[in-house]
Amino acid sequence: MVGCKDRERSTPATLARDAAAPPIAGWPELAGLSLAQPDWLVELTPLAPRPSFAIHPPVVVGERVVVAGSRAGYRGLDLSRGAEAWRRPGGAWLSAPLVLTRHDVVLVSECDGAVAAPPGHRVVACFERIDPIAIAARSAGRIYTPDEKVGCVVGGAWTLAGDDPAALTLGRDTCRFALELPSGRAQPRSDAPAPSPVADDVVATDGDAVWRQVIDAGASYVAREAGPRLPGLTVLAAGRVPGRDAGAVVVRVDASLYRDYLAAYDGTGVAWVWPLPSPPPADGGRGGPTAVSADAGNVIVIFDAGRVARFTAPWAPPTAR
Repeated sequence: MVGCKDRERSTPATLARDAAAPPIAGWPELAGLSLAQPDWLVELTPLAPRPSFAIHPPVVVGERVVVAGSRAGYRGLDLSRGAEAWRRPGGAWLSAPLVLTRHDVVLVSECDGAVAAPPGHRVVACFERIDPIAIAARSAGRIYTPDEKVGCVVGGAWTLAGDDPAALTLGRDTCRFALELPSGRAQPRSDAPAPSPVADDVVATDGDAVWRQVIDAGASYVAREAGPRLPGLTVLAAGRVPGRDAGAVVVRVDASLYRDYLAAYDGTGVAWVWPLPSPPPADGGRGGPTAVSADAGNVIVIFDAGRVARFTAPWAPPTAR
């Protein structure tokens, strides 16, 4: 079981809720599984009163946890306490943070107001490169593409990939662009992947790991090949440690929209579970997106538009626990 450390309570933006896990009584599906408690749990004050269109898996950069969501924008949290170190607006359709180096992270989101484009081009987004540790803007600007391609970049979260700022890949839906920073020029690419068919029983994918729904003796489970089988209807979010058979998933137990839990697993099976706190009554259930990430030392989940919880991973080295 993960111990509960001191939690930051000093600022409204990182006001910690009671991080004790809800009672597991009434969750017969989870009987016999170890129950975890987070190192910290914070609720981020929304930057904008918009629907939670997009939430991305948190990213650990040094001693910062960088989170991104439609309501929360971009936030940098202290890894050990959850205290907010900085914030940046992001808009409804923002990208996940792309980490180039420890001191160089790229953010792509909607522009804050109208921005002029070169003749024959249209501005589709804006970018910012920041140092998330000693918070500072490295550069910022517009992203523009030829007018004839603007139809494929309306709505949807942006994706970013690459390690060379002069040759990044920017995507949205099936559109792909070669993005050059700092100019912001985005040239259309013709190698967009074709949508692949998804089997009816597939409920989530995480890289090459596929989670499926399995019905056994009238009960519903989610499972992946050579991995754990967990009670529930579907997987809301999945994150895996790169190069390792370990990770975390958020599982929906039933159709009530109120009973979801986080589970951490490794090669030996399920290490622990944590029932997510009930969503705010006004939300009518947990209908918005949820995201989870797992690395060599942490499991971090973001849900309900701006609640973030961090756990020391069960596979972390003893010195990190």
